[in-house]
Amino acid sequence: MTELKEKCGVFGIYGPGLDVSRLTFYGLYALQHRGQESSGIAVGNGALINCHKNVGLVNQIYSEERIKSLKGFLAIGHNRYSTSEGTGLLHAQPVVAGDGLLALAHNGNLPSVTGLQNFLQSKGVEISKKNDSELMAEAIVYYLREGVDLKTAITKVFPLFTGAFSLLLATKDALVALRDACGIRPLAMGKLNNNVVFASESCAFHVVGAEFVREVNPGEMIIVTGSGVESVQIQPAKPKFDLFEFVYFARPDSNILGKSVYQVRRNCGTRLAREYSIQADMVIPVPETAVPVAVGYAEASGIPLE
Repeated sequence: MTELKEKCGVFGIYGPGLDVSRLTFYGLYALQHRGQESSGIAVGNGALINCHKNVGLVNQIYSEERIKSLKGFLAIGHNRYSTSEGTGLLHAQPVVAGDGLLALAHNGNLPSVTGLQNFLQSKGVEISKKNDSELMAEAIVYYLREGVDLKTAITKVFPLFTGAFSLLLATKDALVALRDACGIRPLAMGKLNNNVVFASESCAFHVVGAEFVREVNPGEMIIVTGSGVESVQIQPAKPKFDLFEFVYFARPDSNILGKSVYQVRRNCGTRLAREYSIQADMVIPVPETAVPVAVGYAEASGIPLE
């Protein structure tokens, strides 16, 4: 059976004075269901980016010593299910490019990278064996090396990103959240006291004590620096959210598009019972995502849930 591997988990925080690597660890732990092949954390401290990543589960990769060694005031983290170029440490994220200029964590998939490849080849950038996430990072880094500011660099290469992407980007002193114009993959923004937090799903906010603020809009870029938070709508929103986030990918205690994932699944079961009534002795869910659906179906049909 082919597994669905179109989901990854990203978490980011800009929090001067906070233990950002530890908070990112907890955020990634809450997002473990979105990626179980590899995990990584990149931390910016104002001078450089430090990164640690490895294959395995979150609780296997980060020791107490490792978390303490990742010191800084901003961090991004990633849990990976491979969608391009295969598995293993070589393609674990966050991607760190430009000799530490930029770290990138990507949830999504670019079905076509021809535009990115042509752009980078025209600039003399080596692209062999690079996956879609690495190509995106290299394109942004090209402009950063040319002296272009981060906001402008991202805006310039955004049209080359053809596909689904919810991105978190980190430099040594800035954190950026970026979403494709269709908003295919989820990306939420929260606050922890006066600090900014981002995550693939709102369930990751609960474990770090953050509050949900809003979703990053499709086509929007949010830049967080010491000067504050800036929002730029790079492209007009054309919402085409992936329904499978509600059906399968997301954790049931998350809220997406203003709706409880659990309640949406339960409502699907209720609707199914009304539209497709059968004679049966019992309703049995196939965990994990089918449990709320089965609850709704059993309640609406009157067939016992077992």
